[in-house]
Amino acid sequence: MTLTVELPDDAKDVMTVISNLIKEAGGSVSVENDDDLTQEEFELLQESFREVLQIKKGLIKPIPASELWND
Repeated sequence: MTLTVELPDDAKDVMTVISNLIKEAGGSVSVENDDDLTQEEFELLQESFREVLQIKKGLIKPIPASELWND
């Protein structure tokens, strides 16, 4: 089954909620937009958002900026 949903650009929060619901139901999400993001870039942004929420909830610790440049 294919479902097409068109949302305005300012409805990104809604897109995240819909995307999570679809994935929880065992479906997949394919995003086409005018921002020229690849599916991989979109998935990386979603993963980053999940990490931010985990940091905010205290489930994981953030990496200090001083450690990001020690490679």
